[in-house]
Amino acid sequence: MKNVELQNILKDLGLKKSGKKAELIDRILGREAVAEKKKKPKWKNSKARAMLVRMLMDKQSNVHKMTSKEIQASHKWFQEYDPTSFNRYVRDLRKVSTKKVAVVVEDNDIIKRELNRFPRPSKTIRGEPFWDNHPAKLLLREDVKAGKHLEMKPKLLRQTRSEYKEFSLETFRAHVYQEKRHQKELPMRISRRNKKAQYKYDKEVKENISIWEIENDCDGNDVEDDEVSDDESEEE
Repeated sequence: MKNVELQNILKDLGLKKSGKKAELIDRILGREAVAEKKKKPKWKNSKARAMLVRMLMDKQSNVHKMTSKEIQASHKWFQEYDPTSFNRYVRDLRKVSTKKVAVVVEDNDIIKRELNRFPRPSKTIRGEPFWDNHPAKLLLREDVKAGKHLEMKPKLLRQTRSEYKEFSLETFRAHVYQEKRHQKELPMRISRRNKKAQYKYDKEVKENISIWEIENDCDGNDVEDDEVSDDESEEE
């Protein structure tokens, strides 16, 4: 059969008419291999963006010495985006990260100055230690997890550890009830599945940054997760 005849058959079947003769025949017979188009991840929530943000927030990273083209060629995650878009992403993130680093440094300086001006006293106005950084806080958390607060009242529980005795019964009782509420409400506030997924996501990003630093001869320091303002251009 001629190509025209094959194309007429394809037209009647509602199928695409373009291609070589062998492709037309395979399409008619249903033997055409359909290539799966890989969906490009959106930049805003991608691992590539998270990785690039971390590297740009690290002043020691070699990423600051590289062009957007060199950065894109340095890792497979970056290569999932077309060069024009990636160049724009790098440019926008560089602007935002520079401002972000400057703000963080300034905020830290202000906090340090204020802390030096108004140092925290060793004890509260009640003459007791501060609970938030006292060993009793973590010990009580473990005791509540173990169900000890169900076996005895706060008065008896307070007698079980010397750390607890540094607080009045009234203060200790309030922290027992507070910790009980905290552990009861925790599953409602945090989805275990989402928490594991986030941990896996962060771990993968950190591992790829470490590999990237080795391959690109970096001496960068680890940086904490930091969000970048959405003022940057995002992919539609």
